[in-house]
Amino acid sequence: MRRVANWLNFVALIALLLGAPYAHAVDQYPLRPPDTSSPRATLQGFIETTDAMYHGMKDLVAEYANSGRLYPSSDEMRKYASVRRDAAKSIRFLDVSRVPPVLKDTVAIERVLQLREILDRIDLPALADVPDQQAMTHVSPKRWRLPNTEIDFVLKENGPHAGEYLVSADTVDRLPEFFREVINLPYKPGPAAELYKVYHSLSGGGLTTIYDAYLSSPGGLMRIIPPRWMLSSLPNWARVRFADVAVWQWLGLGFGLCVGALIVFLSHCVSRRRYDADRKAPGGSWRELAVPVALIFFGGFLVPFLCLVLRIGATPRVGIEYARTTVMYLAVAWLAIGASVVIGDAIAASERLTSRSLDSQLIRLGTRLAGVSVAIAVLVKGGDELGFPALSILAGLGVGGLAVALAAQTTIANLIGSLLIAAEKPFRVGQYVRIGSSEGTVEDVGFRTTRIRTLDNSLLSIPSSAVVNTTVENLSVRTARRQRFLVQVTYDTPREKLERLVEQIRQLIVNHPLAEVSTCHVRFNNFAESSLDILVIFHLRVDDYATELKEREAILLRIMDLVGEMGVKLAFPTRTLYVEDVAQGLAKQPGPNGLVIDLAGRS
Repeated sequence: MRRVANWLNFVALIALLLGAPYAHAVDQYPLRPPDTSSPRATLQGFIETTDAMYHGMKDLVAEYANSGRLYPSSDEMRKYASVRRDAAKSIRFLDVSRVPPVLKDTVAIERVLQLREILDRIDLPALADVPDQQAMTHVSPKRWRLPNTEIDFVLKENGPHAGEYLVSADTVDRLPEFFREVINLPYKPGPAAELYKVYHSLSGGGLTTIYDAYLSSPGGLMRIIPPRWMLSSLPNWARVRFADVAVWQWLGLGFGLCVGALIVFLSHCVSRRRYDADRKAPGGSWRELAVPVALIFFGGFLVPFLCLVLRIGATPRVGIEYARTTVMYLAVAWLAIGASVVIGDAIAASERLTSRSLDSQLIRLGTRLAGVSVAIAVLVKGGDELGFPALSILAGLGVGGLAVALAAQTTIANLIGSLLIAAEKPFRVGQYVRIGSSEGTVEDVGFRTTRIRTLDNSLLSIPSSAVVNTTVENLSVRTARRQRFLVQVTYDTPREKLERLVEQIRQLIVNHPLAEVSTCHVRFNNFAESSLDILVIFHLRVDDYATELKEREAILLRIMDLVGEMGVKLAFPTRTLYVEDVAQGLAKQPGPNGLVIDLAGRS
């Protein structure tokens, strides 16, 4: 039992050493970069840096294990800061450019430990045999391979580390494979072997490597519960590892993920219930953002917290990071689009605009396009975090956008047409318009079509691209409405009466309060087939069609009164038929089949 307790204390301290950062110890040259000018400098710098880290770990493990304290002392924490700084500096010797940004905080330190585990088990050449900067000037390509291995040191020719010799990105990718091949080899004499002896004496053989201790350590929980309290009661089955993660870590992770999934599910239920109950309430759509917000909390805060507290590493951490980053950025994009819709509705409502007016449509369309733009930027950033270069993603979006544009030319033309209508505002909702050969009252201007209600109460949808490419006549914005009709009187009307009737009609129009005098024309205009035509043209200053009909009716009735008072008759289509008896003057004419017909009635 004593050996188990010692082993647990050792694991706890390993977690403490490689856990969350604290303030660094004072360094005389804190900004001095590591020397990576040649393969020799890089190899030597990496070994010296990790040696310092191992020496510090050994001293801290021994001091804390023998102290009997629940938590490390302040002096131990200052020593730990120096160890932590050495661990961070050791990453500079590796080319981690191909490690996705979202994984660099976890994968990079694992690769450092794996590389050091490999170097502590194989034969290394003397530093004098490793080429220095001068020797590499005569070598091409600028690459040096550690003898009897596939570990390469390569000169970076571009990027932020240009001119530095680093452990190549290919080697960094293959370090887990190399580590598995040498894991059964013993440690060589040195700091790693010394640390291993401390480990062996305290753990009782429960862990096989320092890297194993790092993966098994519950780092974050040390800040809340003393290691001696938390780890002394762990059963043996909880320490069994699957995929480099202990059972107790899997259990803690599963519990945390279930809690997060429950939060997302409850937010969905609450959002739907409130939405159904208040579907017509202003601002009710804000509740629809609860689910993406819950997903952002889940992927952006809860999962990283669980991984930090439980020290989830190795392959499971890679999968978890990819999954939670994907979920988080998709949720942010979802939130951006959803929020743009809600904000557009709120702005339109705050301005007291008609819900389907062009101004409100323009506001909504503008906010939605802004939301889509933000969502695309978020997705590009998320792809970059996952290791997909932003330029490649933008190029892919460009090619995909071109393909979509070619496949949906009509839809895009209608969308652009809607934008032009919203920007130029040739009409508004509620106005009476004539579009091409169609006319009616505008009911809605959508993103694809414009819908008008015709006089026979039919709803007509006209593609927006057709609207912008045809003549649009806005009949509702006329300051005056033109009137044109004929007053047709019979041919037996005397000239004096006709002239007096023309003058009376002109005076009637001029005296009307809504008629425009400057555009009034009343003239005897035509000898029609069955009438004498008086042409009447004028404009009425009215705002709507109903008023126009009312005033036109009043004028027509008054004209009827004038015609009746003057004893003039209104004409209507007539025919005069003259019949002449020509039967006696016509000879007999031969009929069909030789039959002679007497036009006078005899055959």
